Amino acid sequence: MQAPFEADRTWQSTMALLSNESEIQGPVVSSCFRPKDSESDFRKCVIRVLERRGRTSATLAWSDATSCCYGEQHWRRCVAKKTGVCALSGQAITRGNAVYRPKRVQPSPRNIEAMILATVLEAVSLEEGF
Repeated sequence: MQAPFEADRTWQSTMALLSNESEIQGPVVSSCFRPKDSESDFRKCVIRVLERRGRTSATLAWSDATSCCYGEQHWRRCVAKKTGVCALSGQAITRGNAVYRPKRVQPSPRNIEAMILATVLEAVSLEEGF
């Protein structure tokens, strides 16, 4: 049986690995946190830009512990049809802004309503640890 101090340390180490306090983290472009009353169902997501194909599409890794995880998800550039919040920066999106959205496939991805401002995604440098 483990001593109480040792068991507590093991628990703290485990929790640190599961949270953002861990020192063992891969390159992350953004972590986004949303209030519970926001339009999006995503509470916390981690987004990594894997590849950009010009100014028309990008490949992202999307991970949201509350709803979905996509290792390689294709996003396309389009015009926002409604207001929202940029998943990468948290900035407000208004109707008519240039945004990237997940490509429609069957079955529909759980994050199909997510949007990223085109200016924010295009400003991300792929050389930053990717």
